[in-house]
Amino acid sequence: MYRMTEIAIVEHHSLFRRGLHSLLAADRQVSLVAVAEEPAQLDPGETRFGAILYGPSPQAEIAVSESISLLAESGRVLIISDFWGRQMVTEAVRAGAFGCVTRQSDDEELLRAVDTVTRGGLYISPGLTARLHAELREPTAAPPALARREVETLRWLAEGLTHGQIARRMSLTEATVNTYVKRIRNKLNVGNKAELTRKAIALGLLREGLQMESAQDHSHVPPAA
Repeated sequence: MYRMTEIAIVEHHSLFRRGLHSLLAADRQVSLVAVAEEPAQLDPGETRFGAILYGPSPQAEIAVSESISLLAESGRVLIISDFWGRQMVTEAVRAGAFGCVTRQSDDEELLRAVDTVTRGGLYISPGLTARLHAELREPTAAPPALARREVETLRWLAEGLTHGQIARRMSLTEATVNTYVKRIRNKLNVGNKAELTRKAIALGLLREGLQMESAQDHSHVPPAA
């Protein structure tokens, strides 16, 4: 029997919270089962949500990254924020967020982001790509745990290439690329492609070549098979 994806909303602003409630309640692809004002009001582990839409308060006592980590225990987190001030897109992804959209996003984009996140993909709003690129340009040391060819493989994986495409790009056999991918997953303790992409962002491996969702291109990082 078909089971709709269960969704939760954690939004500090009452008017915005009601708007999200109205939008998702009308979506027949998801089931809205929880609405809260703060992360602490959502019992961790009680339900595993397909997506948790989280609009953090600028005045929150707990850091956004800590809130994301807390919510991630209950499902995939989709942040709704304009990321002003010191709040960083990369920090949200490092903390475990599967998606980041702005508060100016329209209904269509928000639903597209929810769909991407519930299927295990990574979604970054077009309105945040410039900021993300700026953050990614900040120097970050490459992880010593990965060999040079493994770092290169991880970068191509995160940019959306298949194992066969990576093999051709690096002049290797596909079997060798498969071996590299297995080593990367073991070393970084990650499983699917979305997690690999998040780890690559956290390690500063994605820069100008990052394939992000844009207004013209509705492609996204697909979930692992």
